[in-house]
Amino acid sequence: EYENDLDAVKKVREELKELIYELELKKRNKNRIKEELGDLIFATLDVSRKLNFDPEVVLKKANKKFSKRWSKLEKLATQRNYDLKKLSIKKYNQLWNKAKK
Repeated sequence: EYENDLDAVKKVREELKELIYELELKKRNKNRIKEELGDLIFATLDVSRKLNFDPEVVLKKANKKFSKRWSKLEKLATQRNYDLKKLSIKKYNQLWNKAKK
């Protein structure tokens, strides 16, 4: 149990560092990566719980926000005659940043 919400966030940082460590290894172990990713996800759920937010509500809101931005990105790509499957990461990020506004 965390003493406060900031301790819960610090746990997220700790779990993220562990995931990054696994990803940086030359010989990646998919099982370890999945395990660390799961730990990170649960740590974020703990933050939500510690802040007295319903994680499902938070996730639904995030999904809605992402879907809205993705639709806007698709519309922008269509207006510019871009093929999303062939888009460079630079162009993709430009469109994503426009969609976020």
